[in-house]
Amino acid sequence: MNARSQTPATRWSSLRRLVWMPSPSKEYFPAGWFMFCVRTWLAVWLALAVSFWLQISSPGSSAVTVMILAQPLRGQMLSKALYRLAGTFVGAFVALALTSCFSQDRSLLLGGVALWLSLCCIMGTLERDFRAYAAMLAGYTVALIAIGCIDTPESAYDVTVNRVSAIVIGIAATAAVNDVFGSPTAWSKLTHALDSLAAMVARIARDAVAGRSVPDASAAAGIAGQIMALTSQVSFARTEISDGRLRMVGARSAMVALLEMLNCSRAIAMALERGLVSDAVIKRVRSAFGTGDAVSSPRIAVEDLEQLARETHLDAAGNETRLTLDEAWFVERVMSLLSYWRWAEDGVDCVHKGGHARTQAPELKIVTHQDIILALLNGLRVLIGFSLAAGLCILTGLPQSYSALSQTAIVLTLAATTYDVRAFGMGALIGMPLAIAVAAILNFGILPHGSEMTFFAIMVMPVIFGSCLLLLNSKTSAIGFNAGVFFFVILGVANEQSYDLAQFINRDEQYLFAGVLIFITLTLLLPPKAKTRRFRVAMAIGHDLHRQFEGHGEQEGSALISRHYDRLTKLRMWNSYLRPSKGRDRVFARFASLDDLGAALARARRHLQRAVTIPVVKAEAEAALRSSIIYNVDSAVTRMTIHAERLLLLSENLPHGEMATVLGAVSGMAGAIRVLEHNRSAIRLYDICPVPSMRWRAL
Repeated sequence: MNARSQTPATRWSSLRRLVWMPSPSKEYFPAGWFMFCVRTWLAVWLALAVSFWLQISSPGSSAVTVMILAQPLRGQMLSKALYRLAGTFVGAFVALALTSCFSQDRSLLLGGVALWLSLCCIMGTLERDFRAYAAMLAGYTVALIAIGCIDTPESAYDVTVNRVSAIVIGIAATAAVNDVFGSPTAWSKLTHALDSLAAMVARIARDAVAGRSVPDASAAAGIAGQIMALTSQVSFARTEISDGRLRMVGARSAMVALLEMLNCSRAIAMALERGLVSDAVIKRVRSAFGTGDAVSSPRIAVEDLEQLARETHLDAAGNETRLTLDEAWFVERVMSLLSYWRWAEDGVDCVHKGGHARTQAPELKIVTHQDIILALLNGLRVLIGFSLAAGLCILTGLPQSYSALSQTAIVLTLAATTYDVRAFGMGALIGMPLAIAVAAILNFGILPHGSEMTFFAIMVMPVIFGSCLLLLNSKTSAIGFNAGVFFFVILGVANEQSYDLAQFINRDEQYLFAGVLIFITLTLLLPPKAKTRRFRVAMAIGHDLHRQFEGHGEQEGSALISRHYDRLTKLRMWNSYLRPSKGRDRVFARFASLDDLGAALARARRHLQRAVTIPVVKAEAEAALRSSIIYNVDSAVTRMTIHAERLLLLSENLPHGEMATVLGAVSGMAGAIRVLEHNRSAIRLYDICPVPSMRWRAL
């Protein structure tokens, strides 16, 4: 077939195959990959051009900065740029301090660098998003400056100034290119994800009230994980718009409300599954719930709750009766669901339109589960790995070996906070040799044939495109990061490019040595295991539940509910790394239910503490509060049931507002009782109940 006989569609298909572009029916790369690669390449070109023009002594650092900042969304790039700048300044200050204090003793200098790296690694493990990156950067900036000047400490100040200058140039170039070419915004991604999750949780809520099946604990943890992940998008999007602070308040309010809606839906489903809620109550509640539209204000939900509680209904025998504990639990959770729904809708509306949200959740604090032991292990891994590498450098006595030590410090620090450090180590083992091979081809086979900046930019374009494509794929992102970031370091970009083969080999064999050291350290030295991480999450659940049993646990609120679901998300993630089995799923379900129990007890106590302020029920509420301190499950269930029923009886004649407060306490106790009964065997198996004091034994 000749060119004239081809149809336009055929010619377009041939062109796609020629330039290796994805066809409309089969996308090999994520949407927007081409412009992401183009923006990164242009930013590298601009950063290098400015660095050469200003005669920065290390122009390659500006290109490295661009490659590190390479992010598909504008907000991600701006957020990372700000934290990179902050981390660089902190690291530069510490590097100058260490160099000035220990310039005559390299052992003490390297020891100080190792301890600082470990501290930064610990902080980076405990932080999230680019705050963690800033902590890591503050660590390895010290390594780059202090180790780079270990033989010439008098040049530390000049090296620091040049490095900071190169980073500022790289940040400015990246920001300028992304502004001019209109990179995709984190804002649009946030609004789309928030709308999608709100619709999903609303559907779950309707299904729960209608008596249909709702997601189990594992699926609920997956949905909650998506909601918690919006925290990152909120921080990214805030940098993109002028009224970002107000909109982000709305986003956080919506996130808290969605987590509470998910929690309510699971409680409603559990109440209906027991089959102890009469048909008359179910019918009345579903009538008040309607189509599931959010109430115009939480006050209306409170009034509906009180009205439902005052109404009588027929039991199974046809006798007129009041609400039972399970029915009070069911009614209160449905009315609370409508209030949370109002906050979620107003929060989402605020994110879209700006301004103050019409209503918002009373608490907006979103916290995550912190694994202190993991942070300490990561710090120890970096300390030992860096110390071993430093020892090898000192034993060899080669000045060039300290370049390998700097690179080892960088990758060890960055890899410590990743979930799969072995993959990162493999990325270094593959990415660095790949970068060396590509740099050698360019430096000795292509770059000698041209000296213009435009020629250089065109020649490195395939390298940048390839690195960006590897970065966009989760399976190859570690390879893309190592190859893309260290390519310009290995190439030795300078104002006067060197084409000395011996110098290139002497320098880059150290980087290859660093890659091997990194791989060995990350794969053999204290490798993290999914089972041990899951065990630590389970230990944290058991510890917090033990404190709840003693009456000293955290109070119910947005902080507790967000940490609860973040903990389940991590438990679910570590479970996914293990071989599929019924035992694995059973372990997750058991600890998810135990964490639900801790949250249920916290909620019951919070409502009881509010009920204590009502004079009519104060004595009974205090007794109920004491009964929630658990030393024996069977005894606790009996005592809590008695006091919950008494409170329910006392609530009938209370005025508006006070009745809703007491019904909330009754509902909280009923929910805690049911979850406590469900976990009776697990509590005995793990011996979670505390030993009673002499005072309680006497009682």
